[in-house]
Parts: sequence; C-alpha cells; structure tokens
Amino acid sequence: MKKAKFKKKRRFKYRLIGYAFIAFLGYELSFNIIMNFKLVNNNESFIKALLIDSNYNMLYEKKASNLLTKAFSLVLNVNEPVTILDNIFHLKENKTKKSASMAYVSNPNLETKIIDKEPEVYLYNTHQSESYEGKALEGYNIIPGVMMASYIFQNKLADYNVKALVMEDNITDYLNLNNMKYSKSYNVSRKFLKEALNANKNLKLIIDIHRDSVPKDKSTTIINGKSCAKILFVIGEEYDNYEENLKMTNTINDKIKEKYPNLTRGIITKGGKGNNGVYNQDLNPKITLMEIGSDQNTIDEVLNTIDLIAPIIGEYVNET
Repeated sequence: MKKAKFKKKRRFKYRLIGYAFIAFLGYELSFNIIMNFKLVNNNESFIKALLIDSNYNMLYEKKASNLLTKAFSLVLNVNEPVTILDNIFHLKENKTKKSASMAYVSNPNLETKIIDKEPEVYLYNTHQSESYEGKALEGYNIIPGVMMASYIFQNKLADYNVKALVMEDNITDYLNLNNMKYSKSYNVSRKFLKEALNANKNLKLIIDIHRDSVPKDKSTTIINGKSCAKILFVIGEEYDNYEENLKMTNTINDKIKEKYPNLTRGIITKGGKGNNGVYNQDLNPKITLMEIGSDQNTIDEVLNTIDLIAPIIGEYVNET
C-alpha cells in the first residue's frame, strides 16, 4: 500500500515537472515569436512606421524584461498613438487641429500620400551613417540620422504635390562587403546614383543630404519661435559645366534666403588639392549637396527646417 502511494507521488512529481517544462517551452516560444515579429520589411517602411506611431518602436524594442511587457505593447490603442516626437520633444500641437509641420507624424497611413506622377526629386545620402544628436532617443534604441531626414523630406514634399524618391541602396553595407574605405563612399553612391538617373529620366532636382560638424551656435537659428537646423549648400568646381549646378543651387538658396534669411548659411564651392571637387555633380546639372544642421542638432530641429524649406523646394520644382 505504502509502495503504491510512493509511486503515485513520484508520478505526480514527474507530471508536475513535465507541465512546468511545457509551460516554460510555451513561454520561450511565445516570447521569441513576439521578439522577432516584424511589422515591416525594409528600412523605408520601418522609418515611416516609426514616425507614424511610437508603438511600432515598442514592438521593435529588444530589451523588454518579460513577455507581459511585449503583450501589453500589442494591446495599446494604436488609433490614438502618442508619437515619438510628441513624447520625447514635447512638441505642443493642437490635438484637434494638427499643424502642417506634424502632418507626416499624425497621418495614420503615410502610403496614402502616393502621387500619381513620375518622380521629380531624388534624395540620397552618400554618408548614410551621419547622425544627429540623439540623447533623447537613446532609450528607444534609435539613432536619428540623415536617412531619416531624407524620408521626412520625401513625405513633406508630397504635401506640395512633388513626388520624391529616396535611395534605398545600403552604401555602408556595400563598402563593408567590398572591403572599401569610408573615403570611397562617393564612388559607391555614384554607382547607385547612375542607376537611379537611368531609371528616372524626368528628375528636376537631385539632393545629396548630409549634415555638418560645426558647433551648434553656427548650425542653429530660431524661426517663428522654433529651433531650426541651418542649411548649407556645397558645389564642386572640378568638372565641366559646374556653373549649371551652381546656378540652380543659387536659385534655390535665394528663394530660401528671401523668406528665411537666417536659415541658410549660403553656398560654398570646393575644388583644388585636398578637396573632392566633384561630389558626383558631374552626372547631372540638377544635382546639389545640402548639409542640414550638424551633429549637434536634434532630429526635431531638422524637422522644423524641412517644414520650412519643403514648400520652397516644392514651388521651385512645380515651376521648373
């Protein structure tokens, strides 16, 4: 009798251990499914999703301590999200009447901004890894950079009936895979830019977006009570007919200067020993290089700047 009781207890313990093991496996499986669940398939979609709704970022966060944290993020109300820029930078907006500067954030579906026309503007980043000051975003595992600026610019131009494309090719990966130095970035962007120019024959403006490395007091200005990242144009002069690129850039710079004199730092030309002097601008007379802010500017300051210059660029493109 005692022996039968002992066996029964032992079987119960084994079952208990088995149930615990199955529960553990279920937990691990569920946790890993949620941890690896992807809402988007490429960088462009990720950045767009990130700008639409901070809940996307929560789902991408890899530091959650347990499954409950992940499950909670899945049931948050995505119909009235608090955007990352709202939450982090405390941008004061009227919730019943969003300003135009927040259109790309508040729009519940950025894909609805698709314009039924051929691309007119091409945006790319030779130095894709150039980043902005990002202390406020550290907790989100986000490094704001010039690629994010390009996608913001693309979306803002759509408000002015201008269709823009952003280079999706990964220059950094190409350099690494081909054992090339960072100094060869322009060689790589040249390859991708040629492909884009061949595929899009009716481009009216091509902008290589960078950021500078000057102190913040030189890269920042206050306009309409908002802190904005100043812009600077760079034109190479070591190629034939560079005057055409310079003339086009002067036209755009003058338009910006007319409305916001303190927003632009002007145009500098580069050539001679120790300078690139080309910047791939020899490929097309409509190519310019634009520095938006510096490494000490924040992404909201870049946003404020793009909000100001997008209608000006839109006007230029629509008139060309």
